[in-house]
Amino acid sequence: MIYGAWICLLSPLAAAALITVAGERISRRGAGYLATLSCFVAFGGAIASFVGLLERDGSQRTVVSTAWTWISGGSYRSGFAVMIDPLSVFMMLIVAGVGALIVGYSIGYMDGDNEERRYFAYMALFVFSMLLLVQGGNLLILLAGWGMVGLSSYLLIGFWHERPSAIAAAKKAFIMNAIGDATMALALFLLIKKAGSVEFGILGGQYSSTVATLVALGLLGGAV
Repeated sequence: MIYGAWICLLSPLAAAALITVAGERISRRGAGYLATLSCFVAFGGAIASFVGLLERDGSQRTVVSTAWTWISGGSYRSGFAVMIDPLSVFMMLIVAGVGALIVGYSIGYMDGDNEERRYFAYMALFVFSMLLLVQGGNLLILLAGWGMVGLSSYLLIGFWHERPSAIAAAKKAFIMNAIGDATMALALFLLIKKAGSVEFGILGGQYSSTVATLVALGLLGGAV
């Protein structure tokens, strides 16, 4: 189950990196096949995680797997971690499954475009960003995933950079995402300060109405 979750998360990232590094050494169609394969591998990892959850008792269906810890001081500990629970696995199945279908369809849709390789690298990065968001094992990883989704959206919206309309739309998306990212980051940092931890399991304490309102408004600003 844990291996499946990590495979689900990292396979699109690996595809994006390989396509970028390979450059013209990989064919345009090959880049599409690689990106599509990575999404189907991610979907397979999500299915493995789902099956693993079904084999556990209801009270044991929340697992946090940490690859490494990069912050450790006082009550604060944070690392590159993924959370495996019913909600995250449900979203993993949707993101990886729908992503695989979209990227696979794009092979024909983008056929003949000179920038196919760049497109499929962006798409694989976008799928990875979405998976990082839904699988994040703590607030910092959640925030990183949120920012990566905004960056990937900006890159895809402005993909046809020779078109003024695409550039204008990308700039608008970047500005709106930056504002949302800032409000969400402020809300999460306030929550971390008051909770004394970045872990989801410690966030259920009692907070003043002012703190709760500020956090809610910040999260709403990020979502909007």
